[in-house]
Amino acid sequence: MELGVHFALSDSVAAELLDARGDDDKLGAAVEDIEETGRSEFSCDTDKAWDPILCALSSTGYERVSENWPAYGVILGDEDLNTDTDDQLVTYLAPDRVAEVSSYLAEITESEFGVRYDAMPLDDRNPEYGPDERQYAWGWLQEVADFFQRAARENHHVVFTVRF
Repeated sequence: MELGVHFALSDSVAAELLDARGDDDKLGAAVEDIEETGRSEFSCDTDKAWDPILCALSSTGYERVSENWPAYGVILGDEDLNTDTDDQLVTYLAPDRVAEVSSYLAEITESEFGVRYDAMPLDDRNPEYGPDERQYAWGWLQEVADFFQRAARENHHVVFTVRF
């Protein structure tokens, strides 16, 4: 499991990524440039907690199923910008959808997250599954919720990246 990062992007930087959509080499270079040069407006590391966060919030794991919106949007966004998701995941959310995810996250309580985490399907559980991972994921989810609130307030696009 690798480290995940959310980036809040201006319209112009988001346009560069969207223009690279489907061209994994060009997209990878653009993402690397954002990571290395700090061209994002701000970012939020999720360490390795992105996976248990996704699997706890969205009962369908890595699939975008409309009934699970906006839960899956926290990590999976609305679309994958890359075509080969075996090595890297680059997901995208437009500002209006960022606002929906932000509102959703503002309503999640620690108790509700715990219930969802405990109900996580066996196939989605990491070897670390248990009370410590649940607390770890909840802590990182608070950072993600703050990130989304700021991104929504400032009308930014959001991209999530993780390399496998």
